[in-house]
Amino acid sequence: MTLIGVTGAPGNVGTPLVQALLARGARVRVLARRPEHARAVFGEQPGLEFGHLEFGDRRTYVAAFQGLDRLFVTRPPQISQVRRDMVPALDVALGAGVNQMALLSLQGAEHNPFVPHAQLEKYLMGSGVEYTLLRPSFFMQNLTTMHLPELRQGEVFVPAGRGRTSFVDTRDVGEVGALVLTEPGHAGQAYELTSAEALTYAEVAQKFTAASGRLIRYTDPSPLAFYRRLRARGVPRGQLLIMEAIYAAARFGLAARVTPDTARLLGRPPRSFDEFAHDAAPLLQEEKDHA
Repeated sequence: MTLIGVTGAPGNVGTPLVQALLARGARVRVLARRPEHARAVFGEQPGLEFGHLEFGDRRTYVAAFQGLDRLFVTRPPQISQVRRDMVPALDVALGAGVNQMALLSLQGAEHNPFVPHAQLEKYLMGSGVEYTLLRPSFFMQNLTTMHLPELRQGEVFVPAGRGRTSFVDTRDVGEVGALVLTEPGHAGQAYELTSAEALTYAEVAQKFTAASGRLIRYTDPSPLAFYRRLRARGVPRGQLLIMEAIYAAARFGLAARVTPDTARLLGRPPRSFDEFAHDAAPLLQEEKDHA
């Protein structure tokens, strides 16, 4: 029976992906830097196993990929040098017999050769493996993970100006990932995954306000103010620079594209931001309530 490896789990996409794969009856190996943590998150489930994989640590590669048929590839946020830290691992996966890969890329990566996702796309397209590229727009869940401290203080703190962004729920991305890894017909395809609407961050703040009953404001910081605050919080410089580039695209009106791909693949409308905000409302309580 086919064994599918999943990197990036637990995580915004990896967690719902694993759940969707198991719901489809797939055998799954979660490949994690801390497999004991992943095991604690997912628990023991039929068809689920855990392996140790740390991109950049070649000692973990051989055992991680042994026996795998398919692989879901996620770039860890802290890794910017993908040719150095990820490509050698993917070479080992190919050598171990992995014959299909799905890559979690980025909306617009095909037009921006400087982002790490584009370098991974180029690698897969030249590797000879059957590949599928998932190019999601901005994750709704990023706002309740990376930006949760500010949300709990009542602000949406991103340097996106008045530009619109086409968001997508990572639960939908995970379902699409499970679909392309378990059904035929997706080799060589690139899917641009969005919800059905593009929003300004002022509208995002209004939706959080309506869902939570708390006043949430969009404060529209400058790129420098954003960099300084998150750097002081300990976010790595390389990760911050990628975030700055993503928000710059929104600020200049380049992140608003909406596509039908998610709805077409899933056979239903994608989750809306209103649905996400409703589900996320309990997380938005003030930080002192979570001390």
